[in-house]
Amino acid sequence: MLLLKGHYSDKGLREEMAGYLANLLNSIETEPVFLAVGSHRHILDCLGPLTGTMITEKAPFVTVYGTLDQPLNAKNLHQRMELIKGQHPGSMEIAIDASLGPADDLGVIKLFQGALQPGKALSQRLEPVGHYYITGIVASQEDKSKLGRSSFGSLTHVYHMASLISEAVSICYNSYNRLHNP
Repeated sequence: MLLLKGHYSDKGLREEMAGYLANLLNSIETEPVFLAVGSHRHILDCLGPLTGTMITEKAPFVTVYGTLDQPLNAKNLHQRMELIKGQHPGSMEIAIDASLGPADDLGVIKLFQGALQPGKALSQRLEPVGHYYITGIVASQEDKSKLGRSSFGSLTHVYHMASLISEAVSICYNSYNRLHNP
């Protein structure tokens, strides 16, 4: 179920996303785990790992799996998810991944309730992850045939979406910590 949709340049989107995340945080008893899915080897697939890295820099106390240095990708997803579930039993999972969409939606960020189906753009069958997920549209569905090339695409939209998502997470956690740890 779609909860939030907006372009990274929309005024107020960062705060609106932080508000949604804060509501999620306040509705659970254990801290969530962020699963930043993607590859550092392809510009358009690095939204997850870039966002994960930015979150760890802005809010180092947040539990994040998937960074530029240690990506959570198709090759290691199953094995790492077993470890993550073992270390964080019962934790809410919030996945972050790149997505394809209509050309007009390039740069659009969406927050969904439900599980992310990683690898869908490349017709990979990977296990669904997350109870909620955030996607950023990095390319159009018409560009699908070009996605295998690591040099295809622009880092500009990916960077701005990663920055907004990581700032929203940081704002959410900073306000949560002020309320619960005065």
